Amino acid sequence: MDPKRALTRLSTRITRYADTVSGSQPLLSWDDVAGALPKDPLQSLMIRVKWAGESQFWQDLLWWALQELWPKHWGTQDPRRAQRMMELVVRDWIDPGICHRCGGHEIDGRTVLRTRDKKHPFRTCPTCQGTGIRRARSGRDVAKHIGIDEKTWRDTWRDRFTHMEATLNSLESKALKELEKNLNDKEQT
Repeated sequence: MDPKRALTRLSTRITRYADTVSGSQPLLSWDDVAGALPKDPLQSLMIRVKWAGESQFWQDLLWWALQELWPKHWGTQDPRRAQRMMELVVRDWIDPGICHRCGGHEIDGRTVLRTRDKKHPFRTCPTCQGTGIRRARSGRDVAKHIGIDEKTWRDTWRDRFTHMEATLNSLESKALKELEKNLNDKEQT
């Protein structure tokens, strides 16, 4: 059973899994999916925020990520820097990279924005230049958001950022595998 699809039950409160999936799937209730979530609070929050769209847990996710993932030897003079960096890392991890302005809406092979002009109802998105993909944040932008200079970003924080992204991806994979295992165990009982 696809754990990502099952997670949509958490956000929609659909009573049975088979209500939205064609075929002879076993019935899974909202409670079954919620009960199958990983027991680790961070992993559970990660997949709930990312795959079930439960943004009400955003602050909890950030708190747990800082507590569990931020290495103590990375000490910083200003703890808000760690918090701001973790916020950027988690946002980039959750967001699939689609342009926020046009939403990746594509017509005739290019991403476009709708206009009010009847002669030209669409125009290429100026933010992504028609690619549909959000531009990566520049080192300068990240450094500014964190509250450090660019040299410090390049020398120290960029590697930390990359490490955190890899850690989140690894934890997501573990969490989805555990959810899938737990859902399969529920099916068999």
